[in-house]
Amino acid sequence: MAGIIAIYIYGRENSRLFHAVNPEELGNVCDIEMFVFCSLDIVDEKVVKSNEMYLGQLFTDQRYKSFGFVTNTGVKIVLVVDFLNSTLKDQDVRSIFKRFHVFYCKTISNPFYTIGSPLHSRWLDDGCKEIFAKSE
Repeated sequence: MAGIIAIYIYGRENSRLFHAVNPEELGNVCDIEMFVFCSLDIVDEKVVKSNEMYLGQLFTDQRYKSFGFVTNTGVKIVLVVDFLNSTLKDQDVRSIFKRFHVFYCKTISNPFYTIGSPLHSRWLDDGCKEIFAKSE
């Protein structure tokens, strides 16, 4: 069991563009969001030091672990996993981000999408469902 809890996308100025929480964790949304906000601070620190889009593990507490990814345009993607039930290896997390980045690119390629506005797309919704399903 991989234990993927949530996926968040933030714009350059840390404005939330998209979020999806595993349906099993909907009762913990406030805790997850607070955890993601702590992770965003670390994303900003790691972006300055890193030459790579994948930032690795960002933050860990007693319940959650987060991983980060930054696109070429400065959009931040944060993946939250269950600390106790996670069997994900670094290469697994990289492949999840790579797959999710494709869904993100398909979404913003829509000619009717305005850059920087919240993302509403079946590509992202289906991608999250796929990622959550594979984590069970």
